[in-house]
Amino acid sequence: MIDVMIITHNESINLPHCLRSLKGWTNKIFVVDSGSTDDTPQIAQALGADVVHHDWEGYAAQKNWGLDNLPFESPWILILDADEVITDRLRKRLSFIASAPVDDVTENGFFINRLTYFLGKPIRHCGFFPSWNLRFFKRGIGRYEDRQVHEHVIIDDPVGYVREPMLHDDRRGLEHYFAKHNRYSTLEAREIFNEITGRIGDRLSANVAGASRRNRWLKRYIAPRMPFPGLIRFLYMYILRLGILDGRVGLDFCQFIGAYEHLVAMKLRELKRLAKNKKQIPISQVQSGLAVTEGNYPTIKPQSLSDKESISQQSTAAPMQMHPEASPWTFKEKLGRAIWMLIGRPIFRLSFHNWHRLRVSILRIFGATVGKDVAIRPTVNIEVPWMVEIEDGATIGDYAILYSLGKIHIGKRSIISQYAHLCAGTHDYTDHSFRLIRSPITIGDDVWIGADAFVGPGVSVGSLSVIGARSSTYKDVSAQQVYVGNPAKPIKERVLK
Repeated sequence: MIDVMIITHNESINLPHCLRSLKGWTNKIFVVDSGSTDDTPQIAQALGADVVHHDWEGYAAQKNWGLDNLPFESPWILILDADEVITDRLRKRLSFIASAPVDDVTENGFFINRLTYFLGKPIRHCGFFPSWNLRFFKRGIGRYEDRQVHEHVIIDDPVGYVREPMLHDDRRGLEHYFAKHNRYSTLEAREIFNEITGRIGDRLSANVAGASRRNRWLKRYIAPRMPFPGLIRFLYMYILRLGILDGRVGLDFCQFIGAYEHLVAMKLRELKRLAKNKKQIPISQVQSGLAVTEGNYPTIKPQSLSDKESISQQSTAAPMQMHPEASPWTFKEKLGRAIWMLIGRPIFRLSFHNWHRLRVSILRIFGATVGKDVAIRPTVNIEVPWMVEIEDGATIGDYAILYSLGKIHIGKRSIISQYAHLCAGTHDYTDHSFRLIRSPITIGDDVWIGADAFVGPGVSVGSLSVIGARSSTYKDVSAQQVYVGNPAKPIKERVLK
């Protein structure tokens, strides 16, 4: 048996489609309403759902309240939004899973694929399909992460995947879409701001699907540094993820999501500006427990005065505290790094393992100086390609890191083994701005950097020398010597036979 939970507020247009798709094969359907002013509760009751009122707490908190307090009876729980519909194929698949004794099913939950409709037409590309959402899980196991927006269920492995998609089609029109994305962009900007300022911890460890996890990482670490996040998101979706194949609606959808990313970036800059100017940031902008004023969901009352005072104190830093500098990269460098990360690096990474010439060509396009007969594996991680010089015959192994914030020069016939790390950047820890220092690394000819070895900023490695596996060197290495240890020390001369 399967019980269903749906949270609602003014969903009279969408809810009938959702509830009719659940009729006849589910056990109990709970509609948790937060004070709809239309006839949402009456529609839900007429279609056989149990309506429970609960004041709006936030997307994750509202769902967690339902999971904690509703009288579920079935061993399986299905979470739906009011604008989602279960197809016949998906119904059969979920019913089949639930028909087995719950202890005989090894998976604790299942990601369900979702097909999004925009302007009445399906989006089958743009990076939005397949779209995995963990919505079906054993009772008492799943719980939503504490996040203001784009929250995900966290459960222990193992989990499974159901490929038969549900349909996501909000029938309330573009005006609602724009209002919703304006609200979501505000919440997303706050979430990112709170993470990067330490008000909340990094939440990348949540049990989320690969695409969602990757998007969250990009928004946390990459998007705030991009000069044109909206344009880059549009190009990524429309070109790289083949949104062009969705026709005119694909173009409109990619532009719409690109505009959303632009809104997030602008609102994040506003929060940073307020913090940088040492003004008291409005509670509604930084407190994760608050919702924005909106037409779709009610506003939450502010928290206690002590909470406000603590946040005000956080926003005014003492003179001796660190204030990391703003990005030291020029506009041109930012744009180049963004294009490399979104276009160059994915193509580089997806190339076949022995296509060395293709990868060399890609690096040259992005400004790297690469000689003849260079072998470089597709899993190599290069941070800034135009800061890299690789001479003839050099080899770079799997998962090696060329962290080229400063120049990295690799000499002729030198070998950088798997997982080796050449780090050409550090920070001045004595400077309150934590200033970036780009110190070049020079690797001589015929050098061997062993597996998982580390070469620090500003180090020169002499020709014919060896840095042993898992060794770390922070000072210059003499030529024709074998170094091992941490810190690496010379143990003998290297003699070629």
